[in-house]
Order: sequence, then C-alpha cells, then structure tokens
Amino acid sequence: MVMHPPSAINPDTGLPWSVRNDSTFGFVPTLSICIVFVALFAITGLVHLFQAFHYRVKRWWIPTVVTCGLVEVIGWSGRIWGSQNVWSQNPYIMQIVCTIFAPSFMTAAFFITFVRIIIIIGPEYSRLSPRIYTYLFVGVDVVALVIQSIGGGMAATANTPSGSQNGAHVMVGGIILQMAAITIYSLTSIEYFWRVFAERPLRVRRDPLAPSLPQSETTTADGEKTNDSREHRGLDNLTPNVRTMLLGLVIATILVLIRSVYRTIELLDGWGGPIITNQTLFDCLDGIPIFLAMVTLNIFHPGRLIPQ
Repeated sequence: MVMHPPSAINPDTGLPWSVRNDSTFGFVPTLSICIVFVALFAITGLVHLFQAFHYRVKRWWIPTVVTCGLVEVIGWSGRIWGSQNVWSQNPYIMQIVCTIFAPSFMTAAFFITFVRIIIIIGPEYSRLSPRIYTYLFVGVDVVALVIQSIGGGMAATANTPSGSQNGAHVMVGGIILQMAAITIYSLTSIEYFWRVFAERPLRVRRDPLAPSLPQSETTTADGEKTNDSREHRGLDNLTPNVRTMLLGLVIATILVLIRSVYRTIELLDGWGGPIITNQTLFDCLDGIPIFLAMVTLNIFHPGRLIPQ
C-alpha cells in the first residue's frame, strides 16, 4: 500500500497533496513491473557470475558486467521501495543514481573485449596499441562514472529545486562523456575493421613462427614496402567465433547507446518534466535495453568465443 503524504494539505501550495505534482516520482511505480526487473537483472547477473568463474575471466568480468547487474538490482529495488512510499526522497535518489551508474560498468567490458579482438586479429591495423586503448577508454569510462557520482551526490543533498537540477546537469555531463567514449570506440572499431578487410595495416607485424621463410614484401597504409618473414593477413584470424563475438558486441553497444540518448534527454528535461515522470518510457528505454544488453553478453560471451 502506498503511504499517505505527511499531511492532508501541502503547506507550500495550500492545496491537497498530488502524486503527480508533489511526489518525488511524479507517479506511483508499478510494483509488479519493478519486481520483474529485479528478478530479470538478478538472473542475468547470477549467470554472468557463473560464467566469469567458468570461463576464467573473473578478474575483469566481475568488476564490469556482474557489477552492472548488481547495481541494476539495487536501482530497481529502490523503485519497489518507492512504489510503497512515493513521498520519500530516499528511494527516488537510490533508483535514479543506481540506474544511471550501472551501464558504465558494462561499457568498460565492451572496451576490454574490443581490445582482446584487436590482439587476436592483429594490432598492426589499429592506430593505438591495445594497452593504450584499454587505458584510454576504460579511463574515460571511470571519469564518466565519477562525474555521474558527483552529480548524484549534488542532487541527493540539494535543498532547493535549482540545486537538484544542477546535480542533474552534472550527471548529464557524465552520461554525455560516456556516450562520446562509446561513439569514438565505435568509430575506431569501424576504421579498424575497414583496414582489416581492405588489408591496409598501419604497421607490419613480423610472424615469429616462421623466421626461416623467405622474405616477402608487404605494403603499409602509407605506401611503404617492408620485408616480412611471412605475409600476415588479419582476415586469417577473423574466425567464426570472432565474427560472432563482434555481432554480440554490436548489438549490446547499440542497446546501451539507445539508453544513453534517452537518459540524456530525460535529465535535461528536468526532474518534473514529462519524460522523467513517464514510467513506460523508463521501462522501455532504460530497463529493457540494459537487460537485453546483459543477456546479449550472456549469449555472446567473450570467455567462450575469444578465450584468452
């Protein structure tokens, strides 16, 4: 049962309390929907935890995708709490902060998986070394998470609507930074695979497995001809498993981008705007895309398709 407001009349307006105008959510979250999402994120998160140990990738899979699932469970639990007390600010802050933070952990897994693919196919087609890619993209992801945390703290401790809105703007900055990182990662991925398919390496990799074979001439992207002990083609390493992993990565990335665009528009629209107070939009453009992205990684798991 939804708890009653603290008094019959809102002392600030002199009017009866209204869920739409006076509650933190602007609506009463549907309890059954919130329970379903808690269950769904718990299930996919537990499967990811099992897969992390089974495929021996726990060192980087637990801090990323498994943590994403855990934070989503906490966030949707906040919405369950809010469905029973829409007048309290605590469940509202709990759910909005957690559901904003959670995907940041999963995007770090995207970046690490892409680096593993670069190592398999050939770093010579990449503008940056795999190590630099890891530090760059994961570093930006961490910075975006910190910015979102600062914004969440500002919104949670603000005593005025303008202070809360300033916190929301800071969170938007973190989301936009995360979205920019995903976009740049997507563009660099496109360029990388263009070079792989066009056989336009930026550098030449000498194959250490055949030092005694005759020298062969290879042309780099700059038109320079270099002798190599054996000609290497990136397409040779683009196995069916790698192609399948790429498909999963593309699907999951698109789903997270959809959610990021929605959350940016939602927060810019304001705490009491028609977007943030629309439960259906949140369920369809945040809950469902992130859940599907996690399930996609359950199915297209890098530990199975591109084991280290």
